Amino acid sequence: MCGSAIRNIGVQQLLDMVLFCLPSPAEKGQILPLTVTNVKTGEKASKNLTEDDSLAVRVFKTIADPFAGKLTIFRVYSGVLKSDSAIYNSTRDSKEKMGSMFYLNGKNHVPVKEVGPGEIAAVAKLKEPQTGDTFTDAGSPLLLDPLEFSDPMISYAIEPKSRGDEDKVSIGLHRLLEEDPTLKFHKDPETKEMIISGMGQMHLDVTLQKLKRKFGVEVEMKTPKIPYRETIKVAASAQGRYKKQSGGRGQFGDCWLKIEPLPSGSGFEFVDKIVGGAIPRQYIPAVEKGIVEKMKEGLIAGYPVIDMRATVYDGSYHSVDSSEMAFKIAGSMGLQKAALSAKVTILEPIVKVEVNTPEEFLGNVIGDLNSKRGKVQGVESESGGNQKITALVPMSEMLTYANQLNALTSGQGLYSMEPSHYEEVPAHISQKIIAEKEAAKKEA
Repeated sequence: MCGSAIRNIGVQQLLDMVLFCLPSPAEKGQILPLTVTNVKTGEKASKNLTEDDSLAVRVFKTIADPFAGKLTIFRVYSGVLKSDSAIYNSTRDSKEKMGSMFYLNGKNHVPVKEVGPGEIAAVAKLKEPQTGDTFTDAGSPLLLDPLEFSDPMISYAIEPKSRGDEDKVSIGLHRLLEEDPTLKFHKDPETKEMIISGMGQMHLDVTLQKLKRKFGVEVEMKTPKIPYRETIKVAASAQGRYKKQSGGRGQFGDCWLKIEPLPSGSGFEFVDKIVGGAIPRQYIPAVEKGIVEKMKEGLIAGYPVIDMRATVYDGSYHSVDSSEMAFKIAGSMGLQKAALSAKVTILEPIVKVEVNTPEEFLGNVIGDLNSKRGKVQGVESESGGNQKITALVPMSEMLTYANQLNALTSGQGLYSMEPSHYEEVPAHISQKIIAEKEAAKKEA
């Protein structure tokens, strides 16, 4: 078959071919029975796809309409679903009333009283249902096997073109998420950016066009910020001394700190080695708090510090002027001074990447991964003559990889990635990161 939906060429012939060639639900049920799970017992069973069997309906799409509310589009697998009937949502353990059902014929709604096996229809303004939910009779609750969705392939940061529209963006996107389970959206707690992830550039473009058309808000896409980290390479010691006298009671805090690097993934350790009351017990937690807050701010480029042990081993206090605030500031100052001798370095996130590509493009893909500072871990043969490449690559090099892989493999390559670990950034890139942070501070 060939044709064009845009030009309305071959559409009728395609629909006729579907009716002529594809099996009806009854025929398919004989060839491949539907597997369901009993909600009460958890047991698997086969189900007949007939009108006489109990009800089994799957929601396969929802549409967020700002005027008509949410449209729930479903397919009946077995039984008969009637308008204005009570149904049970097995997935969410909730009861709903169907309301008036209709067929979707373009923009027209064609009312229908009942829908049987194999038929697709829609209903408006149901509260609970999401894509993938199962509707059944309350007396015989069952679950259809869950739908499996691919993980997002590409992510971008977005920001509204008009200030103050952040809430409108968030509300609109959460409505669109109900329509499209392959779309992901979250606010990064570290970079404070709104991140949207999807299956490709076109997927995200279409989503943002919907956001503009349905909810009246425009956004700009940009490359997400990389969650770099900082750490120290050698041990160092320093004194943090804070003294302030401004008439009346002053502020005084004094502590000696030693900082040491820890193995990757160890996090932060605080050690109290104060003896003889050099610093009173009640002020020790304040020293730790000052160190932790300074670690969050970063030491050279504003990124959180990880994999470090800080030991407070000496200090002094004033019986009147010392306070928790003074020792908190002293702890922060001690860490900043010690960092000058501790060879602070920037770490970048490394992701584990798996690329599936036809063998003819294998060399190009491996060469491209190597050019991204990637380390190829292995190549395995897959079914169908494809090759699976496993590599460790800096996250900063993978932000727009979906588009690049499409170009390298004529759209035949697929990839997935997951966080792996952190590694030290090369010196020339580290200098560039620090310079960009300084420039951003000046602009702010």
